[in-house]
Amino acid sequence: MIEPFEIDQKTFLKQHCTLPALPQVVTQLQAMIHNEVVEIDEIADILSGDPALTAQILKIANSAYYGLRREIVKVPIAVVLLGLNEVYRMVLSLSVINTLAIDDKNELTDFWYHSFYTSLCTRYLARKFEPLLSYDELWSASMLHNIGKLVLLKFYNEHYKVTNRHCKEHGCLFPVAEKHFNIPSTSFMGTLLCDHWNLPTKVKQACNSHSLHDLIVLGSHDGTAGFNRIICIGSLLAILSMENLNDETKQAISKETQKALNFSENDFLTLMGDIYDLKTDVERFISQLV
Repeated sequence: MIEPFEIDQKTFLKQHCTLPALPQVVTQLQAMIHNEVVEIDEIADILSGDPALTAQILKIANSAYYGLRREIVKVPIAVVLLGLNEVYRMVLSLSVINTLAIDDKNELTDFWYHSFYTSLCTRYLARKFEPLLSYDELWSASMLHNIGKLVLLKFYNEHYKVTNRHCKEHGCLFPVAEKHFNIPSTSFMGTLLCDHWNLPTKVKQACNSHSLHDLIVLGSHDGTAGFNRIICIGSLLAILSMENLNDETKQAISKETQKALNFSENDFLTLMGDIYDLKTDVERFISQLV
């Protein structure tokens, strides 16, 4: 067992468990977004100061998420094809993950795997069920929806390991294990990180609302909750196809997804077939990234 702990949201990440500011490149690109005239070469010059970040951007731009027909080998081309806003969101998301500086490479790879898988699932679901959503916000929200887990891993490593082990041994979802050990939720930690670094509202919403309980609360008839609902379902279906869950959890995810999408069981099975097919793209991306 592990000892429960509490978090003072007024001091967490500020006076204890502190984090550095996000890299300057984030604020520089953010300022450029508001300029009427932006030089592509100027953007490239800013990013060239961080070769590792540039390499990550190009790998993401060439991933299955965007499905571009040509390989992007230079940042200016990425900006032209994807737009400055999308490249900024890439830089922001990558900077959040990189600045947390997680030493455990296996856990970081697992985080990337689930996050990218969720991003592909949400894109697929949004195209099919929520075509009016803002797709340019989906990637960053999908990639960072579970960032609170990295906060727990970084600052409360033993609690993370015990909670994660409990999930694997009992086939349950992480929020269930958090309640079992009476520790602050990683959703809560994620929202505190969003406040600390002033991350976009959509990212904070995704951090705060991506569990099975959240999907149940959102229901299927609240039109304003479409974005959060798609993030919830995308994350849960990624977990369902990745983890060795117990039967009760599998059935609960299936039931609530069918209810949210107004699906029959056969519809759900067909959907899961498509979700499983996305794994190939996820594995290819992870092999190139790490």
